[in-house]
Amino acid sequence: MQVLPEPPTVDAPLPGVGARRLTLLDVAQALGVSRTTVSNAFNRPDRISAALRERIINESRALGYFGPDPAARAMRRGGVHEVAVIFHHDLVFALNDPPSIEFLRGVAKVLDARGVSLQLVPYMGRRVDLAAAFQTTADALIVHAEVDPDIAPEVQAMRKPIVLVDAYVSGVTSVGNRDREGAAAAMAHALAARPDRVLLLSFPVDPQAWARVQADPASAASLPRLPYVPSERMAGYVAAAHRAGFALDRLIWIELDDSHPEAAAERVAEVRGQLPAGCRLAVVAMSDRMALSARPVIESWPEVQVVAQVGFDDIEAAAQAGLTTVRQDARLKGERAAEALLDGTLPELLPVELVLRRT
Repeated sequence: MQVLPEPPTVDAPLPGVGARRLTLLDVAQALGVSRTTVSNAFNRPDRISAALRERIINESRALGYFGPDPAARAMRRGGVHEVAVIFHHDLVFALNDPPSIEFLRGVAKVLDARGVSLQLVPYMGRRVDLAAAFQTTADALIVHAEVDPDIAPEVQAMRKPIVLVDAYVSGVTSVGNRDREGAAAAMAHALAARPDRVLLLSFPVDPQAWARVQADPASAASLPRLPYVPSERMAGYVAAAHRAGFALDRLIWIELDDSHPEAAAERVAEVRGQLPAGCRLAVVAMSDRMALSARPVIESWPEVQVVAQVGFDDIEAAAQAGLTTVRQDARLKGERAAEALLDGTLPELLPVELVLRRT
């Protein structure tokens, strides 16, 4: 079982306050405003101007104060009664994307059994909206969204229970898959078909991680855990390619907005000119929805031989289409996230499995 280090304390003491956690009064005195004004900035933003609220929020965070203590509120209420899932896309995506649906079902199963209600906070985007998300009225948080390094200290400083999903911040409990291993298995399957080129349909990856593995492909297999799922999968793909002696310049990367996987069909058409006649092509995608969207376009190219196609997730449509893919158990991930949140467990990374089908 992975034991994570304790999060650092980021609450900076004010002069004369010492090392204790800051209070509303401390911040109000430091900013030269009333305690009520600071409280309104965090709890009742309609009662002050937007400009004043923005100044108070920014200056409070600079001091190391991130809002009233939600843990104390939860204790006053007698424990966790409501859990917020901070979701990285809008509600339409959450309720139509098969892995997301299964994840929410897993969370709901545990919450129902404990008599805990669910709050879904949608469309936080690639940069979590702290004002809406971290100041939620819920007693505890499951953050199913990427956490940028610049807000990691605020995540580490949260004083209510919090669990990250498919993201990693040092010292914060996280739940995820063995994505790097799954991606490596997918790439190994594709390369076994002896392609001349591999077309990779990818979610946006961290530029620093990508530059690092480009400079040293041999390091991809042994990198410390990366903060985002796309970067973990990227490392797995590169590690498998390096082991097989497949040069990185033979990988064609297409990054797609993860909220619009069906855009793969349009984007793959743009690379047709890069493929010579008679090219043996393998397609590896970070989601089944990407792979299935691109499939009819790629298979319509008469002078290109598609030798392998691999997705990720194992949704029902992938099975129906005979798509080889990497299976993840999104419902179990949801259950583990809720259990970690309510019970304080430190879950291990969940296994994944390469499912071989016609492609």
